[in-house]
Amino acid sequence: MRGALSLKPTYYEALRRLTLQLAGVRMGSDHAFLVETRLSSLARTEGFDSLDSMVEELFAVGQARLAIQVVSALVERDTHFNRDPASFDALFDVALRDLAEKRGGGRIDLLSYGCGSGQDVYSVAMRARAPDGRDALGATTLHMTGVDYPSQALERARAGRYTHFEVQRGLSARDMVCHFTPDPAPGSTDWVAADHLRENITFQDMHLMSGSEQMDPYHIVMFRGSLDHYSQSARIRVIRSLTKVLRPYGYLILGSNETLNDMSYGLEPIAGVPGLYRKPELEAEPILPDGKQPNGRTSFDGARDRTRTAG
Repeated sequence: MRGALSLKPTYYEALRRLTLQLAGVRMGSDHAFLVETRLSSLARTEGFDSLDSMVEELFAVGQARLAIQVVSALVERDTHFNRDPASFDALFDVALRDLAEKRGGGRIDLLSYGCGSGQDVYSVAMRARAPDGRDALGATTLHMTGVDYPSQALERARAGRYTHFEVQRGLSARDMVCHFTPDPAPGSTDWVAADHLRENITFQDMHLMSGSEQMDPYHIVMFRGSLDHYSQSARIRVIRSLTKVLRPYGYLILGSNETLNDMSYGLEPIAGVPGLYRKPELEAEPILPDGKQPNGRTSFDGARDRTRTAG
């Protein structure tokens, strides 16, 4: 049974505005219980004696680091291993196979944008070790980078640590045994990604709405299952920035049920493969449906530190 909600109603609306401003994500108006559940855990981690005291300090002091931590907790997405198999087929059967043939060897760099707790990245790593994955890669080596807001989920991705429930969501018993090991700590039921699975994988914390400008170029960018969470203006900014970090002939992979609709970002849809787009050799300026050009804005004016510094 759900307990009584403690935050003032005005704080919920303020948190919704903050999430939209910093992350471009529209939070539903009926998520009060989810807000309190996620932020109560963060409040304990940050050393506050209650959720109320953390939220009051957030809006009274305007601490930027705390604002990012709060928003990261609120936009954390529930995910699982091997979700949306059709987009993984597009990755291996089309994108990786094409790039491997063009390159004939060397390294292919893949970016998982908004990686959350890392299941997508580890799912790709497992398939890359399977026979069909090795066949698609040929003589090339796959290097993967997962990026997301700094959060507890991202720390779990770095550690490769998952609960027994999480490893059962999307993993076969064979993959679980081959690629994960039980945590030896007394009383723990967690599973940890094996060393061989974590080779050529890195995770980085980054402000998804502005940090991509400093990223290196990638051959493939995965941004799956997230478009609907963003406002229209934030969606344009994110896709435009991801297009810029794609190498010529690189691929953008959305979810198999996602599309860029009638927007043009200089990307070519791959016929018969939903959610898969390729960047041609020559870049084209994005053209929006109403004919307007992007304004080039790269950051929002978020909360600023005034009296308290991060510990």
